[in-house]
Amino acid sequence: MDTQEKLRDAPLPMIAARIRRARRQSGMTLDGLAGAADTSRQHLINLEKGRHRPRPEMLTRIADATGKPLDYFLLEVAGEPNPFPEAA
Repeated sequence: MDTQEKLRDAPLPMIAARIRRARRQSGMTLDGLAGAADTSRQHLINLEKGRHRPRPEMLTRIADATGKPLDYFLLEVAGEPNPFPEAA
């Protein structure tokens, strides 16, 4: 399965929560990650809130900036708590 398929199939609330978690774990602010990923602060806010599904290029830049592998944002992990139970 390629990145485009994984991105299409991954639950948006999970992607959003992992973007936020990766940013926080890396000690970055919204402005810091927005600059590192070459996007606007508002776009990053919308991604973290699950209002938009990131494009593969954007998610790759976020992964690079936070030091996480791309699959961290796209693959569900058994036993991991759902950060948005109302979306399940």
